[in-house]
Formats: sequence, C-alpha cells, structure tokens
Amino acid sequence: KSWRLRPRMLPMGSTSWAMSPLSVTFAVIITALPCVDSDIYLNNPRGSNNKLSEARLNRKNKHRLFDSQNNDAGGYQVGDNCVPSCNYNEQGQETGGRKEGARKGQMYYYVESELYIEWHHQHGCGVDHPNVLCQLILQYMCDADNNKIRDGTVTDTPPKDESKLQSDQFGYHEPVDYYRNCSRRERNKGLYIANKNLNGERSRATSTRQNENGQNNRYGLECPEERDYYPYWHPTPWHDIAVITNEPQRRCEYYQQESQNVKAKGECSDPQFNNAKACRDGKATWVERGAFNEPKPECLGGVKTRDNHNGNVRNGQPLYYLWKIPEHVIPDGEEEATCVLRIRYNITTGDFKQTATANLDNPRWGAKEVGDDYFHVDARMNGGNDITAGTPVLPDKPKADFLDIGADYKLQLQVNTNQFGRV
Repeated sequence: KSWRLRPRMLPMGSTSWAMSPLSVTFAVIITALPCVDSDIYLNNPRGSNNKLSEARLNRKNKHRLFDSQNNDAGGYQVGDNCVPSCNYNEQGQETGGRKEGARKGQMYYYVESELYIEWHHQHGCGVDHPNVLCQLILQYMCDADNNKIRDGTVTDTPPKDESKLQSDQFGYHEPVDYYRNCSRRERNKGLYIANKNLNGERSRATSTRQNENGQNNRYGLECPEERDYYPYWHPTPWHDIAVITNEPQRRCEYYQQESQNVKAKGECSDPQFNNAKACRDGKATWVERGAFNEPKPECLGGVKTRDNHNGNVRNGQPLYYLWKIPEHVIPDGEEEATCVLRIRYNITTGDFKQTATANLDNPRWGAKEVGDDYFHVDARMNGGNDITAGTPVLPDKPKADFLDIGADYKLQLQVNTNQFGRV
C-alpha cells in the first residue's frame, strides 16, 4: 500500500498527523508490507501481503513483491484515487474500474509526525519467552535507493529485465541491480542449512534453507539471503528503524553496531565473490559502501506474546511501535520522497537448544563450546538426513524412540527442515 509524506507545514497548535486513504497530493509514499518471515500481519499502515486490487479475499500472486509466508487471505488491497469514484465517470456511466487513478490510492503522513505501526504475529516473541528467540525488524527504503518505487497496477511478478521494468504497471521495490548481484553472489557457506542441498545452481545468495530453489522461485526482486538473516553482511537498500528482541541486554549492542545505518558494508566489483579475499584473488575490487549516516536503530525488548495467538497482548492492547518520521527520509534539496516500509519476523525455536529432547544424545554438540547461547548454530552443524548423523535439529521426518518406551516403538515426526526450528 502507498502512503505519501512531505515536510511538516502545519500552523501552530494543529495536529501533526495527516492521513487520508485517497490522498495523492503529498509526497513521500510509504508502502507497508509484512515481509519476513512467517505469520506476521501488519495492521497499520495497511500491510499488503502481496495483494493489489483483487476483487476477492485471497491474493492472486504470492510472488509479486516479497515472500510473506502468510496465507492468501491476509493483507489489504490497494486503494483508488478517483473523484468521485473509479467505477463511474463524470456522466455517471460505468467505467469497469479503469478510470485514471484506479489502483493508485495512497495515504500520506508528514515528516516529524508519529506513525503508529501495529501488527500481530502468531508464534510468540518477547522478553523471557520460554520457547523462542526472536527478532522483529522495522525498516524502510526510499526513492534515493530506488527512484522507481511503486505499487504497480498488475499482480504479475516484476521482470528481471530492467528495460521491461520501465513500465509502471509492475510493482517495484528493491532495485533490479541489487537482485542481479544477489543472484550471482556465492551464498554464505558458514550458515546452518541442516540437510539441504545448496550446491550447483543453488549455491548463490538467492538460495537459503527456507528457499532452496531460490534461483527459480523468485519473490519480487528481494534477496532471499538478506531477507532471512539480520543483520546482513552486504549492502542493502533497507534502512533500519528499530529492532525488537527477547534478549535486549544480550543482542542490542550487536544489532546497533552492525546496522548499515552506522556501518559500511562491503561487496565485490565482480558480484560472484562474497568476501574480500576471494574478491581480490579473483582480480576484482572489494568496495566498501558507506553507512547511511543515520541514527542507529532503536533496540528494545518486546512484550511477551503467547504461542499460536494472532491477537492483542498485555492489557488487551495490540503490538505497536511509534516511529517519528525523520527529516532525513527526504534528501536535501527535495520536497518529497517515495518510500517502502517493511516489518520482518524471525524466530528460532527451542528445538535448537542443546537441552532439547532431540539433541540430548547428539555427539555434534561436543564439537565446540556452546554455552547457553543457541545463536551459535552454523555450518559445522550441517549433516545428512539420518538422525544418528549428529545434526542439532531434527532431520526430515525422523524416526526414533523419543519417549524411551523401547526400540520397537519408534515414532515419526512430520518435520521439514527448511522450516523447522526457524520461520
């Protein structure tokens, strides 16, 4: 969905909120989208879940702009901007919704106003949560990062061909060269991928444990590796607003130091190389992209929410964050800007704990000191699909005597390792 903002120009004593579902007269557009990773619903601003203008409840194309991993019924369609209606012309004749302004409705906000961001998520989060570690990440991207940001007017996935993207009919968020570099870059092989085959064509940053066939299973122009991991180690167009975690004392300093708001990120002039040494060995140049020179993201502990609950939390209130829209979203010398807002939800479940039932007799845990922090899980924990092979989380559909009732009574769990433990 689209929102417009402009510098605050209100008389003294008037409210700083400016909001209208039909207005297109102001400038910075914020398109809200529940992005990654699973079962999070953005209520305000109205998250699209990849919907555009469907006449039915369900979205038409889950691959349109991003991988929300939500069900098809969630999200909000884009509004219209027609006077008085997109369905009728000035003579009262039906137009079939094809009038100028159809599917181009936008809300607007003023810089320095407070944007109330409200959501709910299904799998729990928050300080002292007994079952999960979690991140909620709020980010934005503006037309200084991609000067053609738009909702589009068709539900097709935007093409990778830049010449075809010149058509305003396609939605467009991440720049196409950003995706192109991602699709050529070697994936981070230090990451935990369980028993997944990420070799050959799948060895690029477009393939992850959650999306093995990323090269051929594209969601808009997002980079799957960046989508699934935060903070990311290469440059991205996404600016950090806030990070909400269940362990603020343990994680916040790291998240803030690694944010591209304050830290430069490197990439190779030849996109296939993912680190400085390989880049130089390949006779290419490692380039440090400067920090955004913006304040570090706010980092705070989240309100604890229970598992499997898409609803309000403590005191009957929804989850929310107040973002005071900063002046730097509009570049110097400009009067307006166009932006996209996204919220990401990452969790790591207790099945990664070394004390989990599945891991009690796992020899792989003795390979290194892990302490009580299960953020340590990395490529050294990868393995085959045999439960005795020593993988730290369950393999696909494992069979074992989990209840200690005898070797003749093995139970099978319906587990898919591309999602199990982390969504």
